[in-house]
Parts: sequence; structure tokens; C-alpha cells
Amino acid sequence: MIRPLLLITLLLIPGTPQMSAQFGGNNLIEYQYGKMPDEDDSMFSALYNRVLAGYDMGRFRGGLTIEQFYTPFDGRNFTSLAQIRLQYDSGPLEVKLGNFYETLGRGLLLRSYEIHGALLEEKSYRARHYFHSDISGASVRYRGNNFQAGALYGKPLNNAFPPGMDIPCRRPDDIAALHGSYISGQHEAGAALMMLDNSSGRSFYAMANLSGHFGDHISWYAEAARKIDDSAPGDPPAGSSRALYGAVNVAAGMVGLSLEYKYYNDFQLGAGFNEPPALVKEHSYRLLNRSMHVSQALNETGYQAEAFWMLPDGSVLTLNHTLAVNDLGRRFVFREYFAGYDGTLGTQHDFRAFADLAQDPLKLESNRVTWGAGADWRTGRRFVLNTDFEMQRFKREALMVRNLLMSAGVSIRSRFTASLVTELSNDPFMLEDPGSGTAESYRLWTGAGIGCRIRDNHNLQVFGGQRRGGPACQSGICYEILDFTGIEVRLTSRF
Repeated sequence: MIRPLLLITLLLIPGTPQMSAQFGGNNLIEYQYGKMPDEDDSMFSALYNRVLAGYDMGRFRGGLTIEQFYTPFDGRNFTSLAQIRLQYDSGPLEVKLGNFYETLGRGLLLRSYEIHGALLEEKSYRARHYFHSDISGASVRYRGNNFQAGALYGKPLNNAFPPGMDIPCRRPDDIAALHGSYISGQHEAGAALMMLDNSSGRSFYAMANLSGHFGDHISWYAEAARKIDDSAPGDPPAGSSRALYGAVNVAAGMVGLSLEYKYYNDFQLGAGFNEPPALVKEHSYRLLNRSMHVSQALNETGYQAEAFWMLPDGSVLTLNHTLAVNDLGRRFVFREYFAGYDGTLGTQHDFRAFADLAQDPLKLESNRVTWGAGADWRTGRRFVLNTDFEMQRFKREALMVRNLLMSAGVSIRSRFTASLVTELSNDPFMLEDPGSGTAESYRLWTGAGIGCRIRDNHNLQVFGGQRRGGPACQSGICYEILDFTGIEVRLTSRF
């Protein structure tokens, strides 16, 4: 079973990247040996491979993507032609056939995406596959001097199901859309009309957006969308399915301000191919990223306000406040207050610190306090020592939950890295025996990793130990990472 995978990898990753300039691509291969949650105590191997190859010939571009996954369990294995694409681009005219990505406005109606390097693994299917959501169909767009117009038809991917499953299961929705925009001076107006057809019937949605600038310091954006067709008996009224998003940004000298507003009601379309803006600060700090509020397109109202101040020494102070209200038969109010500082120590060391206070009733977390600090200690131009410490506590029912993260790493000439990460938690949701959750019951995760850049085309990453699972968010998209104990080797290559 593994031979076809290795053969493709060896053919596409030569020892030296001497290939035609018209042909290129990349490859991701990951091997795991270990155990996953909800499995027995036995260790087993899993091998994933993704090959993306493309050919460029003037105005034409084409390519394909192959995904493969192999374990000792035959029911999880697959070899899949995940994508095939052809594109023509003459400047004004662009035509896409096969698998492509498209977003209408800010994503109220449609957002397709690729989360670079991320793999999904659902507990229900236990097969790893690439985290993306594309459209299989056709798209055409024409760009003029101050306008553009386009149309698309296709089937968005529902990535909750891994490759190897029936296509109707992975692509249950048919969509068709007309869209366009017009620019006048510093302002732009756009609109889109979309048809959705699936097992629930056919429905229509309309969207309009406006954006622009006032001078050099103020920019703004507004977008509204709603369902416009008659509803079937028993469905919510057409007017109840609607969404609104708005944003204003102000920059003056060393100070910047932004304010965003959202109102979403009954606006998860089809299997979830739209992704309205979340309006929740996306944190690079790991405990905060894992704790992020996941926006609910079914019903959510809220805003996000952020301010930053660049100090004379180049350091930056950031303040953020987020509020989200969900009415899901019961009213849930999420609140978060964040303050962060990024600056320097001396002339060559970087320093960062943050504090965050939140209330998250959807997760049964009250009075959640998270804080931490980190530094990058530089010795000359080649050696950097990274240290981070993060602490979190919140109350869930009668238990005070505590999470701790400590990490240390080293980087040499940006070509070699090594790190050690330790986490500690008494969260009953994470304990191996959930019934034992007490203030004195803790679980420990310790893992080490190394990374090496081989020439400029290959990156090798090796992880060993225990990795804590949980939500991870990137580019406004959140997904679940499962607990893992064992060894993981990943090689990414460009050719």
C-alpha cells in the first residue's frame, strides 16, 4: 500500500531541484508513529502525503493535487485526486475550470480557503487530510478600468469528510453566483446574487457592499446579505436569514483604531461554505489561541474594537475588546479584554507580554484570566534563544481550572531550530480519567521538536513526546487538533 506513495514522492522530489522553470509544485509528507485519543494503548504507524504539481505556459496554468493516507486500518486508507485545475488569464479576462478558490465580499455568502500546512483529523473517521475548502466547477471574471464582473458555478467542499468518501457526501451543495463591483474615486460598490441548491431545496441570496477611503487616515467597509426567496412551510421567514458586517479603521501618526460590527441570524449556508468575519482577536499566544471564541453564523451579534500605539522606541502597545452575544434558546454573552506589549530589551533582545480577561459562558468558563511573557535572546547574528511562559485560570462550575505552558527553543542562522514545550492542566475535559477532575488532579504534556531547512527547497520537522490537543485558529478559521503521543516526522519540499 505504501509503495505508490513512496514512488510518487521520489519522482517529484529529486536530489537537486534541476527542473524546467515552467513546471513546479510542492510536496508534504508526514509520518506518525504513536497513539491517538480514543484508541487502545497500542502504537501504530500513519503516513500522509500531498503532492501539488503545476504547469505554467504563458496565459495558461494547470495543475493537480494528489492526497494519500495509509495506516494498518484499511477502512481509513485512501488515494485521491483531490484537485485538478486549469486557468486562463489574459489580464482583463480570467477563466478557472476544475478546483478553485473564490470569496464574495468578506465571506458572508461564500468563502473558500486553504490553511497552509494544516491537516484535519476528525475523531469519527480518523483519517488525516489537508485543511482546505475549495469549489469544483467553473469561474469567469472580467476586469475593466474601474469595474469588474464575474460568474461562477460549482460544488463547495465540506471538509468534515475525508477523501475516499462519496463525492455527494463531500460536496452536497450546488451554487451559482453573479457578482460585480464599480470603483468611483476612492470608493467602491459591489453586489452579488447567489443560488443554492441542495437536498433541502433551492434558495436565493443577495449581497451588497460599499467601501472606501476618506483621505489618507480613514477607511471603511460595509456589507449586507439576506435570503430573498419564499420559504417552504415550517421554515423561518425569508427575512430572518440575514447578515450584516461593518468596519472603520483610523490611522493617525503613531496611533491606530479599528471598530467592527456584526449581526448574523440563520446564516450558515448549506454545509457551511460561507464564513462571515469572526470579529474575535486571533492570538499568536497558544493558550489564548486555543481559547478563542468560535463565531456562530446561526445567531450572533457583537463588535470588536482595537487600538494600537507605537511608542518612540519602536515598541507597540495593543488594546482589544471583543463582545459577542448568542441567542440559542438561551442568551450567552462572550466578553474579552486584551492588552499586549511588544518591544525590546537592550539593543538586540525582543520582549513581549500580555494579559487577557474573558467571560465565555458557551464553554462554561467564567472569570478567565490569561497572562504571559516571552523573549528572544540574541547572541550575535546567528544564535537566538526563545523563551515563553503562559498561565491561565478560570472557574467552571465548582472547580478552578488552571493551564500552564512553558517553552524554550533555539534558532541557529534561521536554518536549524530546536524547542521543548511543557503543558500542565487540571481541566477535567483533558484528564485521561475525566471523572477524576479535582484541583489536585493534573495532566502533563511534554514534547520536543527540531526543524531543519535543507538548502532552500526542503524543510524537515521532527516531533517527539506528547502534544496537547484542542482548538487552533488561523486566518479566521478554527479547527480541532487531536492529542498525540509518539513520533512525528514532516518533510515539506518545493520543486
